[in-house]
Amino acid sequence: MASEISRLLIRAVWGRYSKSHPIMKTGLSAIRTEYIDDLPDNCMENPIEVASIVKSFGKIVALNKVNYSSAKGINMILGPNGAGKSTFLRCIDGLYAVDSGSVRIFGENPYKNTQTKNMISLLTDNYALYDFLTVADNLKFFGRLYGMKDREILEAGKKMLRSLDAAQYLHRRVSELSRGTKQKVAFCRATLNKPDVLLLDEPTAFLDAHSAEAMRKILIEYEREGKTILFVTQKLDEVTRFNGKIAIIKAGKLVKETSTEGLYNMVLKNTTVNVRLARPLDIKIVKRIDGFIEPNSKTPTMLKFMVNDYRQINRIISSLMADGASIVSVDYIEHLIDDLSG
Repeated sequence: MASEISRLLIRAVWGRYSKSHPIMKTGLSAIRTEYIDDLPDNCMENPIEVASIVKSFGKIVALNKVNYSSAKGINMILGPNGAGKSTFLRCIDGLYAVDSGSVRIFGENPYKNTQTKNMISLLTDNYALYDFLTVADNLKFFGRLYGMKDREILEAGKKMLRSLDAAQYLHRRVSELSRGTKQKVAFCRATLNKPDVLLLDEPTAFLDAHSAEAMRKILIEYEREGKTILFVTQKLDEVTRFNGKIAIIKAGKLVKETSTEGLYNMVLKNTTVNVRLARPLDIKIVKRIDGFIEPNSKTPTMLKFMVNDYRQINRIISSLMADGASIVSVDYIEHLIDDLSG
């Protein structure tokens, strides 16, 4: 039956079946109904509610009694490889059935409620695109599953791809695209139906700096529209670009929930901060600043300081500027995510 559904859906992309065909009516193309306004207030405050979910693959426990409650807007989950981030998203979306526990989206079970299911979209870590189809046909294929018309699909697709500098690939086969361009197309596919809940697995992976920043701007705009975004990543730098709720996952367990400020306080304990100068500064001046690490040169342009929180960085910069320093950049060596403790 599964192969028959797949065959019929592929045919639908090419127009061999109309949208009135029975296979296109059995929940796969159910149009989302707008009933969010009637939901209880607590569902709107916490659109995603996960209670004690467990998910195992044989003897491997990928998620172990995970409890999580999202806020509206952008939510971040940070964790190393193998922590359970991708599995967590798949359980929320319903691709994986949990062994125990429950998932609720706007107070409803997304596994059983078609209306709720159609409010969710997932960007996986493997693109979820058909290599043998063009970008346009991929978008039409997925858009039709949401009951969208081809013209509507292509207009929305072109607009999104244009914002990501990828509209020129609309009629190219996916197999011909670079990894970064595939990621842009996959993001476009995930946002076609303007989902109320957007689940993102490393969405900026393989993107150049310009495209990654363009995608972040799109997500911020989604947040302004009242959407809920759950963004998982292993990059500390990515997490701190949004002022959203942050959860840390390790070995299948959520070990801590924090804010951007709280995360910086965790990251910057006993951390070396590098301050690059345009012109050398007299070493005698620099030695007076707390946390300074002795350099190899008497007139260094790269200064190193040991800090314990972000406020100490502010004090260092203020002192340097008061002494006439010309600061070019400030950076620090990040801890491994595995070292972040709950």
